[in-house]
Amino acid sequence: MALDVFSGEGIKILAISLEIINIVLLSGLLYLYIKSYRQIKIGFTVGLIFFALILLLKSILSIGFILFSNIPLNPPYILLSTIQLIALAILLKITLDY
Repeated sequence: MALDVFSGEGIKILAISLEIINIVLLSGLLYLYIKSYRQIKIGFTVGLIFFALILLLKSILSIGFILFSNIPLNPPYILLSTIQLIALAILLKITLDY
Protein backbone atom coordinates (compact mmCIF):
# COMPACT_ATOMS: atom_id res chain seq x y z
CA MET A 1 0.00 0.00 0.00
CA ALA A 2 1.42 3.38 -0.98
CA LEU A 3 2.08 5.95 1.73
CA ASP A 4 -0.45 8.76 1.54
CA VAL A 5 1.39 12.04 2.15
CA PHE A 6 -1.60 13.56 3.93
CA SER A 7 -2.23 10.59 6.21
CA GLY A 8 -1.14 10.80 9.84
CA GLU A 9 2.10 8.91 9.24
CA GLY A 10 2.82 10.74 5.98
CA ILE A 11 2.52 14.13 7.68
CA LYS A 12 4.76 12.95 10.54
CA ILE A 13 7.47 11.75 8.14
CA LEU A 14 7.25 14.97 6.12
CA ALA A 15 7.37 17.11 9.27
CA ILE A 16 10.41 15.25 10.62
CA SER A 17 12.14 15.54 7.24
CA LEU A 18 11.56 19.29 7.15
CA GLU A 19 12.86 19.68 10.71
CA ILE A 20 15.99 17.66 9.87
CA ILE A 21 16.66 19.93 6.89
CA ASN A 22 16.13 22.94 9.18
CA ILE A 23 18.64 21.46 11.64
CA VAL A 24 21.21 21.06 8.85
CA LEU A 25 20.70 24.66 7.70
CA LEU A 26 20.86 25.98 11.26
CA SER A 27 24.01 23.98 11.96
CA GLY A 28 25.62 25.55 8.90
CA LEU A 29 24.56 29.02 10.02
CA LEU A 30 25.81 28.37 13.54
CA TYR A 31 29.17 27.21 12.21
CA LEU A 32 29.51 30.36 10.08
CA TYR A 33 28.44 32.67 12.91
CA ILE A 34 30.91 31.12 15.38
CA LYS A 35 33.67 31.31 12.76
CA SER A 36 32.79 34.97 12.16
CA TYR A 37 32.70 35.74 15.89
CA ARG A 38 36.20 34.31 16.35
CA GLN A 39 37.45 36.74 13.70
CA ILE A 40 35.65 39.98 14.56
CA LYS A 41 34.19 39.54 18.09
CA ILE A 42 31.21 41.89 17.93
CA GLY A 43 27.96 41.69 19.84
CA PHE A 44 25.81 41.40 16.72
CA THR A 45 27.44 38.07 15.92
CA VAL A 46 26.70 36.84 19.45
CA GLY A 47 23.05 37.69 18.80
CA LEU A 48 23.13 35.67 15.58
CA ILE A 49 24.65 32.72 17.45
CA PHE A 50 21.87 32.81 20.06
CA PHE A 51 19.26 33.20 17.30
CA ALA A 52 20.56 30.08 15.54
CA LEU A 53 20.83 28.14 18.82
CA ILE A 54 17.25 28.90 19.83
CA LEU A 55 15.87 27.88 16.43
CA LEU A 56 18.06 24.76 16.54
CA LEU A 57 16.60 23.88 19.95
CA LYS A 58 13.09 24.47 18.56
CA SER A 59 13.71 22.07 15.66
CA ILE A 60 15.17 19.38 17.91
CA LEU A 61 12.27 19.67 20.35
CA SER A 62 9.80 19.59 17.45
CA ILE A 63 11.19 16.25 16.30
CA GLY A 64 10.85 14.89 19.83
CA PHE A 65 7.29 16.19 20.03
CA ILE A 66 6.39 14.64 16.69
CA LEU A 67 7.89 11.27 17.60
CA PHE A 68 6.57 10.93 21.14
CA SER A 69 3.24 12.75 21.04
CA ASN A 70 -0.04 11.15 20.12
CA ILE A 71 -1.48 14.46 18.97
CA PRO A 72 -2.11 14.35 15.20
CA LEU A 73 -0.31 16.90 13.05
CA ASN A 74 -2.20 19.03 10.56
CA PRO A 75 -1.04 20.27 7.14
CA PRO A 76 -0.64 23.86 8.48
CA TYR A 77 2.29 22.59 10.58
CA ILE A 78 3.96 21.48 7.35
CA LEU A 79 3.35 24.91 5.82
CA LEU A 80 4.97 26.67 8.78
CA SER A 81 7.99 24.36 8.74
CA THR A 82 8.34 24.92 4.98
CA ILE A 83 8.25 28.69 5.44
CA GLN A 84 10.96 28.39 8.11
CA LEU A 85 13.04 26.22 5.78
CA ILE A 86 12.79 28.78 2.97
CA ALA A 87 13.72 31.63 5.33
CA LEU A 88 16.74 29.73 6.66
CA ALA A 89 17.87 28.83 3.13
CA ILE A 90 17.72 32.52 2.16
CA LEU A 91 19.62 33.52 5.32
CA LEU A 92 22.29 30.89 4.67
CA LYS A 93 22.68 32.00 1.05
CA ILE A 94 23.08 35.65 2.11
CA THR A 95 25.52 34.67 4.87
CA LEU A 96 27.63 32.61 2.47
CA ASP A 97 27.71 35.44 -0.08
CA TYR A 98 29.03 37.97 2.43
